[in-house]
Amino acid sequence: MIYVTGDCHGEFHRFSTKLFPEQHTMSKDDIIIICGDFGGIWCEEGSSEQKEENYWLDWLNDKNFTTVFVDGNHENFERLYSYPEIEWNGGRVHQVGTGVTNG
Repeated sequence: MIYVTGDCHGEFHRFSTKLFPEQHTMSKDDIIIICGDFGGIWCEEGSSEQKEENYWLDWLNDKNFTTVFVDGNHENFERLYSYPEIEWNGGRVHQVGTGVTNG
């Protein structure tokens, strides 16, 4: 399955099991596409806010689905582009974690 949403701005509560119970039957082959303004890579490297940001990135990585996002204007592009670039589904993406990619 493919699910599409947008404008998370770093707020990922919409993916909680309470608000999104469909994930109980999902696998990493199922994809959530966030169309712009992911906001999960926003803080400056080494900042005190980065601890919370890392918590949410790990939380998304641990989900049963794969999270993919198209960057918007609410991203820290310097940090985003520091993630390794890999080939995925015929294109090049930045791999933020095992379950989060930017394409």
